[in-house]
Amino acid sequence: MTLGLSMIVKNESETLARALDGIVGAVDEIAIVDTGSTDDTIEIAKKYTDKVFTFAWVNDFSAARNYALSKLTTDYFMWLDADDVVPEATAKAIMRFMRSKAADVDMVMLPYVTAVDISGKPTFSYYRERIIKNNKGYSWQGAVHEAIELSGNIVKLNKPIMHSKPVGRDSGTRNLDIYESLIAGGKTLSPRERYYYARELFYNNRTSDAARELCAFIDGDGGFTVNKADACLLLSHCFEQLGEKKSALQAALYRFAFAPPDGEGCCRLGALFLDDKDYKSAAYWFDRAWHTKPDLSSGAFVQSDYYGFIPLMWLTVCYDKLGNKKKAYSYHLRAKKLRPTDKGVIMNDAYFASKGYGHD
Repeated sequence: MTLGLSMIVKNESETLARALDGIVGAVDEIAIVDTGSTDDTIEIAKKYTDKVFTFAWVNDFSAARNYALSKLTTDYFMWLDADDVVPEATAKAIMRFMRSKAADVDMVMLPYVTAVDISGKPTFSYYRERIIKNNKGYSWQGAVHEAIELSGNIVKLNKPIMHSKPVGRDSGTRNLDIYESLIAGGKTLSPRERYYYARELFYNNRTSDAARELCAFIDGDGGFTVNKADACLLLSHCFEQLGEKKSALQAALYRFAFAPPDGEGCCRLGALFLDDKDYKSAAYWFDRAWHTKPDLSSGAFVQSDYYGFIPLMWLTVCYDKLGNKKKAYSYHLRAKKLRPTDKGVIMNDAYFASKGYGHD
C-alpha cells in the first residue's frame, strides 16, 4: 500500500524542512499547496517534491486541503501542518503499518500532542484522523478547524505527531473572522462548527458571546459527546468571568452528564470550591482528579497535568489551609517528584523548610 503526504502552507520557511525531514522517508509521494507565501517556502518545498502547487486563498481551509488531496495518486494519504514534527519512532511505526496492516483499514488515528512540559512530556493531546484511504470519497469539511468525518474501519496507532508552533506565532482573530464572515453570509453553523466558534469567542475574550454559543451547542441536537463535555468546562469559566459563580458550578457539574469524572472536570470543581475557601470540598475533588486515569482514546482533549501535577499542587494548598501540614507536605513531595524545577514547587519547598520540614 502506498502513502502520500498532503500539506497546505503559507510563509513556513522556519519550519517546513523540519516537518518534511521527519516524514519524507515514510511516504511515497508528497503534494504541497502554497496559499500565498511571500518568503522562500515554495523553494524549500521543491527540494522535497516536484508536486508543489499554488491555490488562491478563499478563507476556507477545507478547500485548500481538498485541492492538495486531489494531487495525490497513492492508496492512502496523510496530512501534516508545517509546524508539526514527526518523531523518528512515529515515522517507523507508520512504515511498518503501511507494509503489514493498511489494506483493510480506512482510517488511522494518531495522538496529536499540542503542548509539552519543560521535560518534553505531553500535557495536551488528543487523537486525530491522520492516515486515510484515498479515492474512497473522504474529504475535508469545515472552513475552520477542518476535519474528515470518521467512518469505516478505524484503528488507533499510539505514536504521536507533535505540534511545535514557533514562539510568538499567533493566528489572532483569523479563525473567528472566518466564522463571523460565514454567519454574516447567511450560513447556519453545524453543531461542530458552533462548538469551535464558541471556543474562538472564548479565547478572544468575548465571554458573553461565548457563553451564549456554548449554551446553544450544549442544549442543541447533534455534536460529539466529548465536545459537549468540554463545552461545559468552557461555559463554567465564562460564568465565573461574568461573576455568576452559581452558574459556573452548575456548568462544571453538568459536564458529568456527558463524561465520567475526569481530571479536567474534577480539577475545575476543586478550583471553584477553593475560590470559595471551602478547602475540604476542594481537596475532595482534587483527590478525585489525582486518582483518575486519563482516557487518551476517547477523542477528547486530554490535559495530563490535571491527572497529576496540578491536583497535587492544590492538595498541598488545601491541606495546609486545613491545618494538616504533614499531609500537605506529603503532597508537595509528590508534586516535586514530578516537576522539581517548577517555580511553585520551589516556593513551596522554601515555605515547608521555614516550617521545619525537609531537614532530616
